[in-house]
Amino acid sequence: MRAAVVLRAFEVLVVLAATGVRAVFSRRRADLLTDAVVRLGPTFLKVAQLLGTRVDVVPLEVCRALARVYDDLPAVPVSAAQQRFPARLRADLVGVTPAAAGSIACVYRGELRDGRHVAIKVRRPGIGRVVARDLALLGRLARLAESLRLLGGMPVVNIVGEIADAVRQQLDFDAEAAALRQLGANLVAVPGVRVPAVIGEYCGPGVLVMEHVPGLRDGSVFPEAKRDATITALRAVYQMIFLDGLVHCDLHPGNLYALPDGSAVIVDAGFCRRMTDSGRRAFAEFFYRMTRGDGAACADVVLATAGVTERSDPEGFRTEMIRLVESATRDSIADFDLVPFTVRLFALQREHGLAADPAFVFPILSLVVLEGTLREVCADVDFQTEALPFVLRGMMT
Repeated sequence: MRAAVVLRAFEVLVVLAATGVRAVFSRRRADLLTDAVVRLGPTFLKVAQLLGTRVDVVPLEVCRALARVYDDLPAVPVSAAQQRFPARLRADLVGVTPAAAGSIACVYRGELRDGRHVAIKVRRPGIGRVVARDLALLGRLARLAESLRLLGGMPVVNIVGEIADAVRQQLDFDAEAAALRQLGANLVAVPGVRVPAVIGEYCGPGVLVMEHVPGLRDGSVFPEAKRDATITALRAVYQMIFLDGLVHCDLHPGNLYALPDGSAVIVDAGFCRRMTDSGRRAFAEFFYRMTRGDGAACADVVLATAGVTERSDPEGFRTEMIRLVESATRDSIADFDLVPFTVRLFALQREHGLAADPAFVFPILSLVVLEGTLREVCADVDFQTEALPFVLRGMMT
């Protein structure tokens, strides 16, 4: 493993050096960044996608560049994928076709002898070794950067550790199956939400089999349905954040679909996070106080949950937090923009020596990922009114 990591480090340095030289003479820095990520392979592609959501630690312009990084890899041929299928699945399948291909896994549509249609997610061959090698390299680079204070006082090791855990989680199909089952059970409480059922008897190592939901397509085909489904998805996120504590953090358009009747279908539970009950209640209180324009109370909640050291400046943070909340609640809800608010919230924590609590990071990220779709199809929705019933119940449970 050590030799592989050293060789990989050399390869990464060559790519980054070439990208850096080109960036000096180019205005297309965002394009160069995404090109470099793609050249470095699936682990870095997945890390970039995850970092693109982390407005708590990455500058907004970098997040926007990384948001353009998409999986665009060829699918593993059906014949090769079928060799990974458990024997029972192979015996009961009467047809298989490719459906989607990502950096970690490929998805196939299948039909069983009993007439059921299934979605089969198969981990790419050898991806575990590739990810382990690359994450080991990133871990070493993080320790070096933190020891040399290359990024100031930023907790680079912790941040890279969180990203690495999220990448490893996407390799764990047993954990994803458990998350899908739990999400399905939890979201029964939200009318119009559907989560594909796991078909456990056909799953195996590196293979996850789920029901195939018919009619999934780009929501633009059903513009009215897309609006209804997006509002339903927003309520589902509120249910996750304020009541259930199991949060799907990756509800981009590829994981959220609209059915013609306006139902929302949520897929791919590879990036979920569990909140503690105390963290869930604290976030509910923060959200409630924010809607009331009570910046001082918002600051109190953050200070009670964030990491505080001798270098922290709680009073300075409190003063700036009051200003931020006053500014955010001064305008109409139609003018409220979650992304700049979130960016400023986390920037204030960094500027005043506070370490953001994951109890705040991941639920906000879930909303930020969904925010683009919300802005596109239902900018007039009063998010605070939609959230209030969930928030009040969350504060009491």
